Amino acid sequence: MARVVALLDTMWGARKMRAPRFFRISPTNHSGRRLYSLVGVEHELLVTNCCAGMQTSARVHGVPDAAYVTENLRRLEPFVLLLVCGAVAQRTYAASGYTSSCAMPLKHPAARTWTKEEIVEVRLRILSHLADRQ
Repeated sequence: MARVVALLDTMWGARKMRAPRFFRISPTNHSGRRLYSLVGVEHELLVTNCCAGMQTSARVHGVPDAAYVTENLRRLEPFVLLLVCGAVAQRTYAASGYTSSCAMPLKHPAARTWTKEEIVEVRLRILSHLADRQ
């Protein structure tokens, strides 16, 4: 089972608090459904965020922290694929100075602009990458 890490922007929940450094995303929420459809359930999918604080709404975003991202990604090593999801995650990843040859920039999984064709194309790209690493 290959470890895949997805870097997102902000976690949200019932109350404002410190977010977990990384977690298994629920396959029942919108982002989780999309990520599992892209990666497949046969891989270990872990999510980390750019912001250390949890927000109370998906419409509220925390403050991205490049050093926090670097530390989280180092803790999650080794992984075979890093999905850098959305503009906030991509900017924060770039600012972090962390580099990985397996980083793949993507739209945010909850973006409403995904087309069926894009989903198929990205899934094939991900599966090809994972097959090359095993």
